[in-house]
Amino acid sequence: MKNYVPIKLKNILKVVKFDILYYFMRANIHVNKVAITVEKDLSSLRPINDWLENAGVQLVTITPEALTQNTKSQQSLVYPDEERQKKAMKYLEKGYRGVAVVSGNEVSGDIWYTSACHQKKGTVHPDLKWLKMKCGDKDAYAFDMYLHPGKRGGNLANLLQNGALHEISKRGYVRALGYYWAENIPALWVHRTLQWKELRRVKVTRFLSLRYSY
Repeated sequence: MKNYVPIKLKNILKVVKFDILYYFMRANIHVNKVAITVEKDLSSLRPINDWLENAGVQLVTITPEALTQNTKSQQSLVYPDEERQKKAMKYLEKGYRGVAVVSGNEVSGDIWYTSACHQKKGTVHPDLKWLKMKCGDKDAYAFDMYLHPGKRGGNLANLLQNGALHEISKRGYVRALGYYWAENIPALWVHRTLQWKELRRVKVTRFLSLRYSY
């Protein structure tokens, strides 16, 4: 019995390390992975209340103040995943804008967007280069939608993305650009439900920070 607990713990750590390595390699090393680029006309959006009324959540704009400042009337937003919260802060530092779906003050998921005029240095988002997409002054690029694993399901992805599209439209943009991986079936259905238009398929080979696409 004395030896059982250390052995069990060691086996668990092995599995955790393997999973971390697996997902890291899957995200950063691939050959001819297919990305589907899409666009959405922001003049034809589903009503903002679709999926929202009975979900028990709210849509909020992510700001530095929302993540760091507590007031008497409102607590700062908190991510269940600390790494995701750090990424959100980095995105804000780069001038990107975010929309979150929250329950109380806990963030269930977020999505980010930008355009050349939103970024502090005026540079194009790096994704647009390997996706071979051009983002004009009236376009916004939506990217990196995330839902906490414990919060997925119940049309939360549709709700979040639809809310973000309304937010983008309110800021004067007429078109949203984005992409999803062809192997990601849930993402495919979200984009089709919200009637994104498929543009082209891009084959992407990646090794860590190096990308080649055609």
